[in-house]
Amino acid sequence: MADQHNSNIPAVGNQISADIPDIKENLEWHQDVFQKVLNSYHASSLTSIGFVTTLWVPASAMVPTATNGATAGINEYATNDIIRAYYAFDATTEQFVGFEVVMPEGWNRSTVRAKFYWSSATGSTTGDTAEWEIGGIALSNADTLDTAIGTAITVSDATTADNGTDLQISAATAAITVGGTPALGDLVHYKVSRNVGGTDDMTEDAWLFGVLIQIAETFPDYSGTNAIVAWS
Repeated sequence: MADQHNSNIPAVGNQISADIPDIKENLEWHQDVFQKVLNSYHASSLTSIGFVTTLWVPASAMVPTATNGATAGINEYATNDIIRAYYAFDATTEQFVGFEVVMPEGWNRSTVRAKFYWSSATGSTTGDTAEWEIGGIALSNADTLDTAIGTAITVSDATTADNGTDLQISAATAAITVGGTPALGDLVHYKVSRNVGGTDDMTEDAWLFGVLIQIAETFPDYSGTNAIVAWS
């Protein structure tokens, strides 16, 4: 008796041959859709789709200005012997600290945002408000070191406990436009102060523990304005 399986081979082969154009067309359609999605993702506002990252800068990485600089301090919280470094900002005189970051190469060179991690000296009461301010300037090779900071942005935050016993984390600032013309590998200098002339009503020192910077990153780019290339 003839092998029925073998007798069906030509028919199956013919059917596959007939289906190949449809399969090819289907694959090409999916490839085209995928490419359009990828292009749209690449060109879209990456902040709006959440492609962001953060940079933590502790007080220990900051430096006070010589003119009206904030005061560095270290506090040990007695119950659990927790040590925390901070900068104390006066309630009546605007004081400053600065820090510098070479931004990640994926940064889209656009605006950034910041949150302030802070508390207060003993004597504060729940609901006291401190207003923080931050601005930045991007410096490329051969740029003048003493260049004006970009427009500073403020954010207010209120204490949630008396006597500085709670950690306070501010809301995010509005978008901060870094001054200069940000470019790949730039050194970005940030300047932070307590804006005592704004909504600030706390009479005690505000203790700054650190600043969290949020940046938007581009889709990996190997050509164009934001090209990322290996060092050679």
